[in-house]
Amino acid sequence: MGNAYRFLGHYQQAIEFYQQELEITREIDTRNWEGSSLNDLGLAYNLLGQYHQAINFHQQALEIAREIGDYKGEGVCLGGLGLVYNSLGHYQRAIEFCQQRLDIAREIGDRREEADAWLNLATVLKNVNRELDALGAYRNARELFQAIGLDAKVQLCNNAIERLSQPKAPVISHRGFWAWLRQLWRWVRAWFRQ
Repeated sequence: MGNAYRFLGHYQQAIEFYQQELEITREIDTRNWEGSSLNDLGLAYNLLGQYHQAINFHQQALEIAREIGDYKGEGVCLGGLGLVYNSLGHYQRAIEFCQQRLDIAREIGDRREEADAWLNLATVLKNVNRELDALGAYRNARELFQAIGLDAKVQLCNNAIERLSQPKAPVISHRGFWAWLRQLWRWVRAWFRQ
């Protein structure tokens, strides 16, 4: 239910279900599900813009994943932390977490996790204007998503690649425009004086 509400954009309701799930997992002492619940809470709080709360839940989930040796869970938690730090604008930290997630996904041979890691990394690289690196990361993600048959994710990558591949129009500030216009006027006046 929590995931359904999260996907519908009803984050507060999702949190209520994740909290219930967390209580149950703690009662029956299933550490892997407890970590998953904590990670889901982190995702929901990130979507609500409550970043410090999200970091707290992702870090708790990460500790559990490491404690029980759940490498896939560890990668997922690192990816969640990368998303939060990206949202906060702490891009270097986000890149580090995304790279760690990617390393784990490769190490355990999980192609879906690797594809998601490439996709998240591409998003952060785009945010720091490393467009060529972002293009490469989107292409890697697309190739993996194609191999495992996730067409919607392939299309998402294709759209991002297309946007990044389009030539950028030069950006000139309002102040820069007027400075350029004044200089042009000086040249024109000087030319007519000759």
